[in-house]
Amino acid sequence: RGVMLYFFKKVYDTLPKERLKFLKYLPDRVLYGSSYFESFPKVTFDKRVLDKNLYETLLYAKRNTQFGNEYIPNNITPQNAREVLEDMPVITSLDISINPEYYISKEYKAKNSYFASTGGTGTGRNPTKVLLSNESFGIEWAHIHHMWLTLGYDKKKDLKLTLREKNLKGDKLLEYNPIYNEIVVDPFKIKDGNIKKFIEEIRGFDFTFIHGYPSFVKEFMIYFEKYGYRPKVKGVLLGSEGATVEEKREISDFFEAQVLHWYGLTEKVALAADFTNENIYKVYTSYGYPRIVNGELVATTFVNRAMPLINYKTGDGAEVFEDEESIYIKNLKGREGKDFIYVDESKKIPILCVTLASEINDKILFYQTIQNEFGKIEIRLLPKPGERDSLNYIIEKLGTDATTMKDSGLKIDFKLVTEKDIQRSHRGKLIQLIQNLKVPKQG
Repeated sequence: RGVMLYFFKKVYDTLPKERLKFLKYLPDRVLYGSSYFESFPKVTFDKRVLDKNLYETLLYAKRNTQFGNEYIPNNITPQNAREVLEDMPVITSLDISINPEYYISKEYKAKNSYFASTGGTGTGRNPTKVLLSNESFGIEWAHIHHMWLTLGYDKKKDLKLTLREKNLKGDKLLEYNPIYNEIVVDPFKIKDGNIKKFIEEIRGFDFTFIHGYPSFVKEFMIYFEKYGYRPKVKGVLLGSEGATVEEKREISDFFEAQVLHWYGLTEKVALAADFTNENIYKVYTSYGYPRIVNGELVATTFVNRAMPLINYKTGDGAEVFEDEESIYIKNLKGREGKDFIYVDESKKIPILCVTLASEINDKILFYQTIQNEFGKIEIRLLPKPGERDSLNYIIEKLGTDATTMKDSGLKIDFKLVTEKDIQRSHRGKLIQLIQNLKVPKQG
């Protein structure tokens, strides 16, 4: 995922942090690889590139994957690419979980690709391992930085406060990371007893951007308000969770700064940004092609050739519309992060922070989190056929390392179940969180 970035992360993890400030001055093309440098000029919202990009993806998939070879005709052209796409089957996370080799390019092996896990969502996507090309890492960051530049963000000049899922060692509440020039906060450790200490520490940093999950940003706004601290920032960068128009305006008003919110997936099939805080997302046509099939957002990647997913069901309901120059996504439904688990009545954690160790994800079809009391959750694991015994052994071996929630203050019980023990929606969709606490309904 960028060999140099991997190297610098290893250096960062082993050397004293005060000796590593030079890392923030390394060029992006060094950190993120040559694909970052090559793709940045091609980043665009222009819908005129869609047919060409779609044609190239389909042609590549036909030549290099079993799925493409079976479903893509020989006479494909830029002119008929969309028609070909519409005639192809849609695929799901379960499909690629059961038979990943069917969708993987024959050109990609361990040296030029890596696996990433999607985790599950409230809309029923299964925790899935996706093969990503090393090049896609740099291409992804080229798009993200292009997006952030619209707010004037400059990584070397702008220190950012990062409020995302992060476990810091020991009793650290925050830490400076020179690779991304950011102050990383461990949200799990911030509680009533140390909020004042945290505010005192954070006042020592002159950060100009905030980057995080919307729910964490809103939580920390409460802490800032309580201690009369109103940091002056240029912008707030929101990702990974959904957020309402009202929530974005509330965040914008609090910090007196512009808010940027984007939509993307680990599978790298679509990327779109809301620049207006109206929940209308402008689509990066250099990244992927989203369309609607039976009310659901289905997308095709342009950036990941290791597993070039075509007609991939995102699990999100939406609408897609166009103007003369661009494509937009609106009325997104099903974005994760609307549901929370509770350490106590005042401390909540977004469900997307429940991330299982890769050894567990490899062995399961789905997992479901259930909360019946404060401070405790049950994670039900549905094993793949024949994996029940090995999964049980892995859980006992990993102990608290079985999930990234180990420092959250929650007691976590794992339970291996059968299909009948997994609760579904009235439409038969899998649900990630069953929240049985009587808590205020989340927006």
